[in-house]
Amino acid sequence: MKKLTISVFILAVIGVIVVVLNFISPAKSESSEELSLNPSQIKKVIIPKDKTVNAKDYGVKGDGLTDDTVALQNAIDEASNKNALLILPESEKPYLITKQLIISDNTHISGYGAVLFMAPQEDTIKNMLWSNPDETVSNISIEGLTLKSENTIKGVDYYENSRVSNVQGIYFQGVEAMTINDVFMDNVYVGLKLAQTGKFKNKDITISRLEIDHSGMPIQISGTNGFSMVDSILNSSDGGTKWLHSAYLRGDNSNFYFENVEFNNASGGGIAIAGNPQYNKPPENMIFKDCRIKDSVVGVHINSGAKNITISGLVIEGCSLGFKINEASELSIDKVSISGSKSNENDHGGFSIENVEQATISNVSIDASEITESLCLLIGNIENLRLSSFEDNNVKDIPLYSVNSTAIIKNLIIE
Repeated sequence: MKKLTISVFILAVIGVIVVVLNFISPAKSESSEELSLNPSQIKKVIIPKDKTVNAKDYGVKGDGLTDDTVALQNAIDEASNKNALLILPESEKPYLITKQLIISDNTHISGYGAVLFMAPQEDTIKNMLWSNPDETVSNISIEGLTLKSENTIKGVDYYENSRVSNVQGIYFQGVEAMTINDVFMDNVYVGLKLAQTGKFKNKDITISRLEIDHSGMPIQISGTNGFSMVDSILNSSDGGTKWLHSAYLRGDNSNFYFENVEFNNASGGGIAIAGNPQYNKPPENMIFKDCRIKDSVVGVHINSGAKNITISGLVIEGCSLGFKINEASELSIDKVSISGSKSNENDHGGFSIENVEQATISNVSIDASEITESLCLLIGNIENLRLSSFEDNNVKDIPLYSVNSTAIIKNLIIE
């Protein structure tokens, strides 16, 4: 095992400007809404337990043959109007739906042992549970429900060379105070999709024990403030020829917390945190604690202005590149294990760091047995970067470090 070290002199010889001054540690953004390590300030949904509505009383069959769309919608509307808990009883056969079910204020669905099934769609993307983007909705809970389709359609664009269903599990725009617990999705195009509607952002989303399997993109979140996910598994379908992510957190997202979540099998990034030109702000204030990423091209991709990202206790296995960071700031990455790297033409190694300001990366363990490039590549403008306590196993004839010849590096500390 080797301790990763490098001297300022070596960097200077290869033509990189290095100035080592008093290091400024990554600062937290000033935000009155900043999420702490305890996401308890997210508004909780009160699920009614003393008032219930049974979907079977509205003609819902759940026999695997009958189209239950209209009956289910009637039951949802009635339960919503009464602020009651809608019970979708356990059934040996799925509840078939052919159109999206519209969710409005005070919708609470409990479906332990119940499966909603929508057949794959040839020509368009359909949603199973949906909110009207012209209206904001609040006080929503979904628990115990399974959402399924079948990946039988030939994928196009980002999904080329894979099979898809063109069915999305949940797509909400403009939702405030929502909780999702014990929900399973399988063979969905996008599992959970949240987007902003007009100027209204999604707020106060709490998720636990969500499992999404065989999805091109398990979750895609934008325009959301206050989001917590714990004890969940997000398995992509490992399909497509472009970048699909297990978790795509793009643009104008803030105050996110993930703990004990797996992000697996992505043809892009296990976790992708990125700004987007269509949003006013890039993602900020995000915490990932004790998570795992397996069998993706890139473990973590942070780019396009993302800032104030904290990652602690992350295990990355079977990914070509551990971290790809570009145009990001205020990063704290600690207690990371990277192993089982797979060869890839474009992305390979432990870290690729480009155009980064104010970041600390510490306590990193890398198994380099399958890595053929450098363990850590520095590119572009790097300012206020601290790298400490790197340990590597099975290093062969590869550099611990490589630096692009045009890189400009200021305030670099390697310990």
